[in-house]
This record gives sequence, structure tokens and C-alpha cells, in this order.
Amino acid sequence: MKKQLLNFAVVGGGPTGIEFSAELHDLINEDMRRLYPELIQYHNITVYDVAEKVLPMFDKKLADYAMQKFKREGIQIKTSHHVEELRPGAPAERSQPYDVGQEYLYTLKVKEEGEIGVGMCVWSTGLMQNPFVASALSDVREAPTNLHIPSPTSDPATVSPSSVKWVVKKDAKSGSIITDDHLRVKLVPESSFSDSKDSKNASIEAIHPDVFALGDCGIIESTSYPATAQVASQKAFWLAKRFNKADINSDIDPQPSPASSSLNPTTTTKGFTYRDLGTLAYIGNWNALFQGGGKWGGRLQGYVAWIIWRGAYITRTVSWRNKVLVPVYWVVNWVFGRDISRF
Repeated sequence: MKKQLLNFAVVGGGPTGIEFSAELHDLINEDMRRLYPELIQYHNITVYDVAEKVLPMFDKKLADYAMQKFKREGIQIKTSHHVEELRPGAPAERSQPYDVGQEYLYTLKVKEEGEIGVGMCVWSTGLMQNPFVASALSDVREAPTNLHIPSPTSDPATVSPSSVKWVVKKDAKSGSIITDDHLRVKLVPESSFSDSKDSKNASIEAIHPDVFALGDCGIIESTSYPATAQVASQKAFWLAKRFNKADINSDIDPQPSPASSSLNPTTTTKGFTYRDLGTLAYIGNWNALFQGGGKWGGRLQGYVAWIIWRGAYITRTVSWRNKVLVPVYWVVNWVFGRDISRF
């Protein structure tokens, strides 16, 4: 029973799953070992991933380095494993005789291994779509009069926005809202979702000039940007800059707004482009991975990459107060250990 209760399963081999496994391993070996030495022998950490390798956004050399380090630390990585179910309670074949600890157990059903008893399961396989985006935006709405219908899809003179019932265009796989490169929400006629393929409105698309989607809610059409905070942050900064300059719709509105008349109304704003600043992942025991983006594209692993990882966290901290407090807490935890509550 102790082995099952102290069996930690992490589903998903991306940066979130790998970093959590590394932090959990550090917590157990640096702090819990001192408090509960008699239980350390029972603990086990396993990472499950359906892909053939973990950390798919890193190159093979860095991913292999992480897997080898985890193996040395005793963390199991099981790739090409399919998790089919997670339910409360002990595995059926192990539920007799009853043990009081079973009420804290979960059963993880893996296609390749069967049912496994775990005390904790962390699910980090991806993002579930926001309920508002998934449900509320599926309804047909009355179109505003200022909808923009690009000329390549249809002749704007022959299509009246008010004569068409519009729905938000979404990605078929992720359910995210599809936008143009100015982060404006795209709309399609309700008839385009029907089985009728010869509808006269099937090829029409519209752009809502006043509604925008970014972050986990939206993706730019015909792009494959990663679903990371780095992309969302760059989109937010770009959109805020466009709002401040009042030129977000300069490519579709020939009449500049009064706020932008003093700027340069003849200039058409270019769409958003993502600048890859690199990818970082912590792999435990003061080691990390760094894969540079852009033209440099450097590769680092180990302690130096950990320094870069720490530095990135500090530089992206919001306020100067936090920029001071966060390193202070790091030092306190390093000197005195993590604050563990004992009951």
C-alpha cells in the first residue's frame, strides 16, 4: 500500500510534466528525505507520454540528455504509453483485502501495463479549451454593420454582412478561435457548417474589426506557433502597441481615426510575427536545458543552462518588488530548506 500511495504519475512529457517531475524529485530528496527517511524507499516517480520521446520542442540531443539524467536520478520515463483512464480507488485486482489507505488511491489505466495504483496523478498533456470559447461563442450572432469581408473570398459589394448569419471560425482540432495576422476574430457563415457544399456563402469569410483573440483562446490562421506563454506575451505586447497607436485596422479602414490622424495614416500596419527567443526547461538538481531561437540557435545543458533559466524568471517578473523578493526566497529555501508543514 505504501508503494502505491507514494507512486507519483505524471502524464505528459512536455516542459510542464518534465519540470514538475524534476521539482518533485528535488523536494523529496532534499527535504522529505530528512523528515520521513523511513518512507523514501517506497516513493516512485513515473512520466508517461504517448510520443516516442519527451520534450518534443527540443532537439534529440537535449531530450536524450534529460532522459539520461532522469534515469540516473531514478525517475522513470515511459514513452509510447497510452493512458486510457484515471479513476478514484484502488486497482480492482488489488482491492482485497480492504485497506484504509485505499480511499486515497487512484487507479491509472495504461494500455501497455494495465491498471496501476497511484497516490497522485498530474495531468499535463495539453490545454483544454476555455468553456466560454467552447460553448458561448458557438451560437449564431447578429453581425455588426462594420464587418470586413476581404475581397479575395467574395466581392464585398455583393455581400451584405447583415444578410448572413455568422459564427466564429474555429480550428477543427483544438477548438481555438481563428484570427487573422492582426489578431482579429474571423467569422464564417452558419451555412458553411452544414452538409450542403454548394451553398453560395460557403467560401465567404469576414473579419470582426473590434474583437480580438490571443493566448490560449486564439490561433493565427495558417501558422503553427507553439502554445506557450512566450507567444501569448508577444501577441499581447503587439496588440497593446497597436491600440495605443490606434492603427490596428489601418489595413482595412482607409479612413484613419482622429486619434491616429497625427501619426501616419498612409502607413499600413504589418501583422503580428512571432520572434522565437528560445526554450528553457528545468530538469532538476540545478540543471536545465536551453535551446536558442532565431538565427543563433545555441544549445546548452546543465548548470549554465540553469543560470539562464533562473535569470529568465527574474527578468520576466512583473514588479521590482517581486524581482527582489523572488531571489531572496530562493536563497532562504537553499539555506534553510523548503517550508514543509507537518501535521
